[in-house]
Amino acid sequence: MISLYVFDMDGTLIDSGEDIADCVNATLSHFGYFNVPTQELISFTGDGARALIIRALKSSTRGKFDETTESGKRKTEEILAWYLSYYGEHPVTKTKTYAGIPELLKVLSKKGKKCALLTNKPEHVARKILDIFGIAGYFSAVVCPESGFRKPDPRALEMTVRKINESCGTKFGKENTVMIGDSAVDIKCGKSFGCMTIACRDGLGKREELLAEKPDLVFAVASEVEKFIDLLSSENGATEIQKSAMENNVPIMQDEGSDFICDFIRKTGAREILEIGSAIGYSAIKFARTAPETRVTTIEIDDERFESARKNIDAAGLSGRIEIIHADALEYEIGDRKFDVIFIDAAKAQYERFFEKYKANLSEGGAIISDNLEFHGMVADPSLTRNHSTLQLVKKIRRYVEFLKANEEFTTEFISLGDGISISRRRKISL
Repeated sequence: MISLYVFDMDGTLIDSGEDIADCVNATLSHFGYFNVPTQELISFTGDGARALIIRALKSSTRGKFDETTESGKRKTEEILAWYLSYYGEHPVTKTKTYAGIPELLKVLSKKGKKCALLTNKPEHVARKILDIFGIAGYFSAVVCPESGFRKPDPRALEMTVRKINESCGTKFGKENTVMIGDSAVDIKCGKSFGCMTIACRDGLGKREELLAEKPDLVFAVASEVEKFIDLLSSENGATEIQKSAMENNVPIMQDEGSDFICDFIRKTGAREILEIGSAIGYSAIKFARTAPETRVTTIEIDDERFESARKNIDAAGLSGRIEIIHADALEYEIGDRKFDVIFIDAAKAQYERFFEKYKANLSEGGAIISDNLEFHGMVADPSLTRNHSTLQLVKKIRRYVEFLKANEEFTTEFISLGDGISISRRRKISL
């Protein structure tokens, strides 16, 4: 059962590559050296400031800088000190948190999980950045090279767990801990310590080296962990379908959201369910198991996910009560069939079109349920991301929420469970 989340900083919590590169080049210029391309400098990160500066000096001088001589050692220390001072004054010019990170930390805190920061960045800079972004309060321990250890040395992670246990009165061990990072040193550190590891492949680290360390799970960015907190917390362990979802980074509903919908199905006596977006069949299987009479029709456009869902439904012994359709839900014609619950959990940008297309198939007294309407908290607070495509998607979800609120044909209840759920029912016509 994972209760302690240990995060790397650069490339995991924050996208800091350009600021680091700019400060290194400012340092090189100050001492009369040629600048180094930004992306090359970003590739030098991950092993701490000293390694970064030495690599930058070697690149700038085409390998002529020698840090092993007495003069080279003195020069390295002088340049490193200047860089640390300069970067400490300019840590957040272009830097931003990755999309969903503040919300992930909020959710972990809400669920009673502990968070720690383990970074090879100098402590005064790391703490300053946490303060600037207003997320310092989520971390019960901050461990940096000043502690005497740096990643990938597993003693750095041992110290992190010990600090958490001392400050929080917990008794966490490797079986309760997950190390989350974007570079090979993060995964090596976690593997050497013996805990679970999660790699963030779209961070600053070299992807090939990162994946070569064979992390337990691989996500694009750390905020995707939010989808699987409940699974990682399970004392009974994840089911095979849940493991498949985590390993392949396929979004499935959080337990509190899917459990709420299952309770809704039971309480209302719903028997015919239509699901838009099967993914790998996880929610369809849960819905079908609410009662022996419950039947689910689910539509999935993606070839690979359709095949995975079909296999999972067969393995669950529910192919007789779950009909899976391989089609584009916006083009598929389901006829005049009626459903007690229509569940929308597919392409977020198309929610309004799904709603309008299938509302005629809603039975009298039925409900249309939509998922992911909070979208990691970004719908309420778009400033949680600076990613352009994410912002565009958030805007479309917000328009859908406004569409539901203004809809004169339906009344909608919004529920803050999972990643945000809405329940829409037809208004009763007064005679």
